[in-house]
Amino acid sequence: MEEKKSKNTYFYRKRILAIILTTMILSYAVVNLYVNRQTLMDDLTEAYVKVTEEGESPVRVIPSLESSMTDNAFKRMMFVELFSYSNVVLDKREIRNFSYIKDETGSLHYAAFYREHQSELFEYALRIKRLKDYVSEYDTDVLFVVAPSKYVADDDRFRPGMPVNDPQVVVNELLFYLNRLDVDTLDLNQYIPCDEVPYTEAFFRTDHHWTISSALYSTRLLAQTLNSDFGYELDVDEYLAPDKFTSVTYYDGMLGSMGRGTGACFSGVDDFTAYYPNYDMNFYRKTLEENGSFSEREGGIIGTLILPEILYRSGDIYQDSQYSIYLNGLRQYEKVVNLDNPEGKKIFMIRDSYFSPVISFLAPTCSEIDAMWSLEDSDQINIEEYVKNNRFDCIIIEFYPYNINEEGFRFFAETAE
Repeated sequence: MEEKKSKNTYFYRKRILAIILTTMILSYAVVNLYVNRQTLMDDLTEAYVKVTEEGESPVRVIPSLESSMTDNAFKRMMFVELFSYSNVVLDKREIRNFSYIKDETGSLHYAAFYREHQSELFEYALRIKRLKDYVSEYDTDVLFVVAPSKYVADDDRFRPGMPVNDPQVVVNELLFYLNRLDVDTLDLNQYIPCDEVPYTEAFFRTDHHWTISSALYSTRLLAQTLNSDFGYELDVDEYLAPDKFTSVTYYDGMLGSMGRGTGACFSGVDDFTAYYPNYDMNFYRKTLEENGSFSEREGGIIGTLILPEILYRSGDIYQDSQYSIYLNGLRQYEKVVNLDNPEGKKIFMIRDSYFSPVISFLAPTCSEIDAMWSLEDSDQINIEEYVKNNRFDCIIIEFYPYNINEEGFRFFAETAE
């Protein structure tokens, strides 16, 4: 009898707990829907238009709706930080089912237990070769650049058994094909980190990007490569020497994209060191904004290419990181015209966010830099058509190792006529 009574009490408590939890979840869902009702309606309207008028597959629309609801969830970061803190208390080095892992210096990395074979790497190399063959008729040079990843081979900063995602295998295979196809390459993984930019200064702890000191060092290296390999005369000493810049460090103010995914409790907060040129030049800049409209501005480097106001326009560390002071971070299309150097080289870049500070630093040595985001899926952007309709001295194709995929090589998929 006592045993039966005990079981009834046990299941009664379980039911009460289940009812409380269900009520809490449903209450949160109702509050979340109410707070984000306008955002949800806008997203549903946009999705309806894409499906009914633009022929978009519902399968492709649903993930964007789910992502929007997740990103705009009521008090989302409060829950993220609570979960983040619980992982710190448990002294864990992984979070979110190994989405990120943390080394013993506190730096975040991508994790992977296994790597799927990328069978299309040779095709990506062929597309770059087709691009090169097409523009060679106009004496345009082509350089493929790989930005460095945070993971360094034989790194001993991790706890034993941590599944680090090392992309260098993919990089090496792609570079092998490109070299066999006679495409010039520059793998910045071979130079960063280095004595001038040691590992602790080369990458943000809470972000996948390199630091601005890494970007400036790599810009000098890139300019020197263009000079040595293609016979350019970019003035490295006048515009890219270390003494031509002033550095300013903003302490404990940056939470990178990885940190926003894990919570600041788990990742910590980065210092941010910006580099400002000691000289000034006049530029014209045309940008395709996120809303699909073009914006234009003209003036000096600071205020046109480098935007310090981003550093203090918001006190919310969960907004865009300070990295965005260079060209607003990443836009779908950029045209930067150096009004003081009309006879310089004209360069087109197929790039990702790694090259935003590079464009800002390299622009004084050139007459014009046009750039498109390689991963952007937009009706307003067509890299192949842009290459065919414009003439450049050089085309630089730059990829962060984890961005080497089909979405990044949507150009010259077939032999150009």
